[in-house]
Amino acid sequence: MKKSHVLLVFTFLLLIPYICSLLIIGIGYNALVLHSAEIYRTIIGALVGSIIMFAVKATIQRPVDLLAVQINDGLLKQLLRFFSIRRRYYLLFANIILDFILCFAATYLVRSVLTLDQIVGSSIGFVLLIMFVSTCLGAYVEYDNLSIDPEQH
Repeated sequence: MKKSHVLLVFTFLLLIPYICSLLIIGIGYNALVLHSAEIYRTIIGALVGSIIMFAVKATIQRPVDLLAVQINDGLLKQLLRFFSIRRRYYLLFANIILDFILCFAATYLVRSVLTLDQIVGSSIGFVLLIMFVSTCLGAYVEYDNLSIDPEQH
């Protein structure tokens, strides 16, 4: 498979939904938690968010493995490995810590960029729409390689 094709699938099937998941965590936390600006509460929200992100990565393990097998580029392979949970324990722990930091940043950025009315209003719907369209595009582009039986048409 060409590098550009893998990069397209990576962007639409993994990267954009990952960023949308971070935004959903940030929006959900700020919409549900009273006094969400307190540092202790933000840390707890980021901890819960990092556990959720770990679970999300478990659901996309098969597409990640299939894409990683088909690419030889070192940088892209490392980006794909970021989404992999089949790694050594210290790398898994580092991945959860990175997810914690990104969830913390997402909750902070959502709180500082959006107003409370926007957070509680329709922002989650727009993020879910972006995630849905991106996932559909990525799955459409890579349907043959990501299906259980690649010979079916």
